[in-house]
Amino acid sequence: MLPLVLPWDAEADASAEWWYLRRWLASEARAVFAEVDVVASIPGKLPQKAEAVLVLSSHRVLIGRSSLHRMREELATGTEGGVVYATDLTTTGPEASNDLFTLADFDLAESRWLAGDAQAVGAGAPEPDACPAVLLSPAAAAQWASGARPSGPRAGLCYEFIDYYGGERADVLPLLPDRLESESSVLEIGCGRGATAALIKQRFGCRVVGIELNPEAAATAESRLDRVIHGDVQTVEPGEKFDAIVAFELFEHLTDGQAFLERAAGWLRRGGRMVFSVPNVGHYSVVEDLIAGRWDYIPMGLLCATHVRFFTRRTLEDWLHAAGFDRYRIDAQTTPLPPRMDALPESMAPDRESLATAGFYVSIFM
Repeated sequence: MLPLVLPWDAEADASAEWWYLRRWLASEARAVFAEVDVVASIPGKLPQKAEAVLVLSSHRVLIGRSSLHRMREELATGTEGGVVYATDLTTTGPEASNDLFTLADFDLAESRWLAGDAQAVGAGAPEPDACPAVLLSPAAAAQWASGARPSGPRAGLCYEFIDYYGGERADVLPLLPDRLESESSVLEIGCGRGATAALIKQRFGCRVVGIELNPEAAATAESRLDRVIHGDVQTVEPGEKFDAIVAFELFEHLTDGQAFLERAAGWLRRGGRMVFSVPNVGHYSVVEDLIAGRWDYIPMGLLCATHVRFFTRRTLEDWLHAAGFDRYRIDAQTTPLPPRMDALPESMAPDRESLATAGFYVSIFM
């Protein structure tokens, strides 16, 4: 039996993405330990049949069955301190990044890690406080609960996703109209805790309004923005006009994004601009997954578990024209293509620009 310590708060509880990860984690843990009990903290008294305790530093941590199996084996050897750590892929080696394109990316890095390929994944012992996942013996769990952080081996790999509601998107600033000033107003749709809208306010000195579905994130945003509307963007009405509207990774989550796009355009003043971004399903990581017979959802990214619509440049352009927009600009968000993409035969007519594009910025001019 495994108590899975997963920090959880009201914001995570209102997020379909983090609920998806929570269920996935429990499923992976059950594949190794059979019986799993998800808890918010280490129990004061562990169940007699508890074999170990898995402690995650946040609700954003992904760790799979292969790493858990190896960590369990290491713990069974009686390792000193009864502690086994997992290393975070985002902080080690040449693959260190906050971008996890697909679950297959993680699986590949994990298999290299478990095979001992230090050059591919990184080497060196991590600091205990920097490890998002740790497996504890029952005896070590009691010490951990009291604040002890003993050293121990690392025997697995994990990944901690970025803060979904707290991210600051400075990349949008160059896309906004230069003429924004103190008398201007900007709307961010899906503002999270308001970090990006607050940055826009700081940069341009303008009035900023946010719309956010998650009530806990919206409550935090209220302390940073001039106005926050809590609700579903497909049904709420702001009741005012804006000089610019921004929305990041929104339309792929909407059941009728075209209808919403047409409605949101009515919230812009004449001469206003709407800037949004969407992921590209034609990115090489997704294409490789499909060739391998995979399509694995993850909590966020190109194959986020809550996506209901998928875009390429062509379908995006068709979508914009169908919505009645002909004054727009599309900018690609590119990533380096791995050398193996050079081996694609020309008979497949590969679109290398699409394969290198993780997403698109779209600017609509009114």
